[in-house]
Amino acid sequence: MVEDPKVAASAWREVFNSNDPFGWPFEPSIKRGCLFFPTDGLHLTRQQYSALMVAIAAAGEPGFFVSIVESEGLGFLHRSSGHWWLQAPSYEEYSAMNLTLENALYSAHGNWGIVVSHESHAVVGGTAPIVESVSRHYGCSASDYLSLRDQWSGNPNSEWITTLPDFSAE
Repeated sequence: MVEDPKVAASAWREVFNSNDPFGWPFEPSIKRGCLFFPTDGLHLTRQQYSALMVAIAAAGEPGFFVSIVESEGLGFLHRSSGHWWLQAPSYEEYSAMNLTLENALYSAHGNWGIVVSHESHAVVGGTAPIVESVSRHYGCSASDYLSLRDQWSGNPNSEWITTLPDFSAE
């Protein structure tokens, strides 16, 4: 757990303007992104996580925050629980976290963030070098976008997909 949740909240606000994974939840300064689909429930898959760890290590970031973000509005930012700082955790340590609600992984420096949804997808945003590294090491963000779009095809609640950048063009 994070000793002072205000530290996590401050870092979260550098990256995100929303906790909604059904759209583009990032601050206007975050212009690059990709999608992970499918995730391993409310966790990233081993391949997704490995791509993230390579990217943030190259950017000189030794760890990241994880916060439970599923809530009405941004009330989660004021909770004293549900925020963790992870210092270069292994995939096993990360996947052992009891994440039963939508959550976000994010930079302490405002460089990147990921919101993981209960619908088995994650929206990734960050600086160009971080997103390019994640995309290069994960290798199929365009494919994931098209798969997610196809899965939601015909769903009356699929309008949110149209608010995302067209990752298939990247």
